[in-house]
Amino acid sequence: MAPVIDTDLRQRVLDSIAVLLPRVLKRDLGVISESASLFDELGLSSASTLELLLELEDVLEVQIDVEDISREDLESIGALASFVASHTLAED
Repeated sequence: MAPVIDTDLRQRVLDSIAVLLPRVLKRDLGVISESASLFDELGLSSASTLELLLELEDVLEVQIDVEDISREDLESIGALASFVASHTLAED
């Protein structure tokens, strides 16, 4: 069964990524689309991907369950937003 995507959270993730990516990559990106490739087009590395995920957790005040994350979940901004919106852990 596919995970349920919280569409409101997904939009918040997209908005946050647009703000955080330039800070994580330390350069201006201009307007970026959901289909932009995180690694090929934007140049994210493993370290900057981890930094982005940690920043998203802080900004959105969520905990992201990265245990099931795959390369496909990191292919694009939209794929990452969908992953985050369907893989947050409940607060204790």
